[in-house]
Amino acid sequence: MEKRLNRPRRAKGFTLLELLIAVFILGIVLTTVYAAYSGILTSIRDLDDDARAYRMAQTALDRLSRDLSSLQRFGDAFVLRGGESGAGSRSFGSLVFWSAAHLSFDENEPSCAPAMIAYFVREDTDGGFTLWRSDVASAAPQPDADADGGVILCENVQAFHLKYFDAEGRESETWDTQSSAEGQKGRPPRRIQMDLLLVNKNNAEKPYRFTARVFLPVKK
Repeated sequence: MEKRLNRPRRAKGFTLLELLIAVFILGIVLTTVYAAYSGILTSIRDLDDDARAYRMAQTALDRLSRDLSSLQRFGDAFVLRGGESGAGSRSFGSLVFWSAAHLSFDENEPSCAPAMIAYFVREDTDGGFTLWRSDVASAAPQPDADADGGVILCENVQAFHLKYFDAEGRESETWDTQSSAEGQKGRPPRRIQMDLLLVNKNNAEKPYRFTARVFLPVKK
């Protein structure tokens, strides 16, 4: 009778080709996952930048609108001067006016007191530009005094312009209630348009653009 020998089975392993294919597929999967993850992080950063820009612009334009809405008479006239001022090699809109919107950070100093309020742009040490608000309480308007100190309202400013409209809707790039210009002497503009552009670090050709308009319901 013929005997059969039971030979042990050899363990079956992966061939080199199979390993290379597995490594290739794993590489594709990891690359796809990384690209998706990186895209999500980039989108989150972009959204954060957008939200921060909108918050800064909204804060600045809302504050300016409130200050202008509290425009104060001094005697029988209003005090408001607006135009362009230099910051570094650039020119930006600037505005100074007498308002009852003084913000006090001292508990011994009353808020809502008359003050000279100024808005202007300064150049940073890194070459960027910031929008500032100066608020100096005083017994009488001092439109020619230099703005002292102040707080930063908005960073990464690319442009800041103001347009003034009289009661007939005529537009002007400047306004001075202390001048002898017809319609301006002692009178504030009927409406002011504020245009604020902020640098978009993700797309330099498409800055963040914000526009606000404030009507001044005051009469001479």
